[in-house]
Amino acid sequence: MQSQRLNERRNILKAAAGAGFATLGGSALAQAFEFKPNQRYPDPAVQILDTSFTKYRIYSSTLEQVATGMRWAEGPAYFPGASAGAPGYVLVSDIPNNRIMKFDETSGQFTVFRA
Repeated sequence: MQSQRLNERRNILKAAAGAGFATLGGSALAQAFEFKPNQRYPDPAVQILDTSFTKYRIYSSTLEQVATGMRWAEGPAYFPGASAGAPGYVLVSDIPNNRIMKFDETSGQFTVFRA
């Protein structure tokens, strides 16, 4: 009887470990997206999910990757320069790392704005 309980416990532990590894593999695949700049217009990476938004699409625009290292982020929020012609910056909330990141238009640097 004790041998039977050990086998049941082992099967439960094996199933739990298998489920844990299955979730790790899915998140690793999600992070392995390889970004490549695209010069085609319209950019095929932009997908319109609701056709009523088609009129807002700018066909001469493309995507540009300015940062990596975040699992997910909120934003962006754009702040124009203080005076006409002054460069602005973009803020992005990096939620899992509990920080706000800043992209500077002038230098092209992506730095920690607030942690």
